[in-house]
Amino acid sequence: MKSIAYGSIALLALCLLPGCANGRATESMNSRVSRLIDEATKSEKAAQKAFNELESLGNQAVPYLVGNLDDMRPLAAREITLENRASDAFEGLRHYGPETVHDALAAILSQATGKSFIIVYNGATPNEREENRVKWVEWCQEEFPAQAATCRGQ
Repeated sequence: MKSIAYGSIALLALCLLPGCANGRATESMNSRVSRLIDEATKSEKAAQKAFNELESLGNQAVPYLVGNLDDMRPLAAREITLENRASDAFEGLRHYGPETVHDALAAILSQATGKSFIIVYNGATPNEREENRVKWVEWCQEEFPAQAATCRGQ
């Protein structure tokens, strides 16, 4: 019986170690997305790393990404490369030239959801970005009703 208890404790410790090693074991999704978005505005190297991590967060991050579409800060790097996961993809990577946080998040959202509204991935006007944000928020509230406030950035 003791060996089962010790084995369970060891397994639990191994599962928690990666989170402890990077100091982010208890970081909320909201905090994580906000931190990564901030990093994308600091330096080119940090930006691509942040984009890759935002992309890897998957579907659970979608309401938080949508909730940040009102962020119009300029990016440190005006290029983003995402893995092309489309079933009919003719190339392995997608390359974009976003100007703002909004533009980059829209590209990542399109990648994560397969949805696209107003094409802003390579820059857009303020009106196009706002129209895109409104459409994403509407879609997000329908798809994630329990997180409607998060979709609205609240």
